[in-house]
Amino acid sequence: MNIRPDASELLEIARQTLLDELLAQLPGRLRYQALMVANAMAIAGRECRDGERADAVEAQLLESLLGDAKSPLPDARQALCCAIRQGRFDVAGSDQERLFSALSAITQARLSISNPKVLAQ
Repeated sequence: MNIRPDASELLEIARQTLLDELLAQLPGRLRYQALMVANAMAIAGRECRDGERADAVEAQLLESLLGDAKSPLPDARQALCCAIRQGRFDVAGSDQERLFSALSAITQARLSISNPKVLAQ
């Protein structure tokens, strides 16, 4: 069963209503707050739509770095932090390059949700 609108679509409808119909009616001192709410709604919508994909990308990259496919994502993040603190990636070479590449891809996946305009620059 396909139910429309879904959560991300509802957030976008509410955001557009706020921007197109309500923002102009607000006193100047509330406009900035309303724009912040609209921005938060856009981020939440992208998280609903793309968050699982970003998590899957991150989990796959962390698995390739750490070799542990069974850890939940928060545990894998913690394991990576420990590995970095322990100096596992300190020696220049392929491990360091794989770490940089993985962290770059994870950052891009997260930015596509939180601030996609940065990626367009």
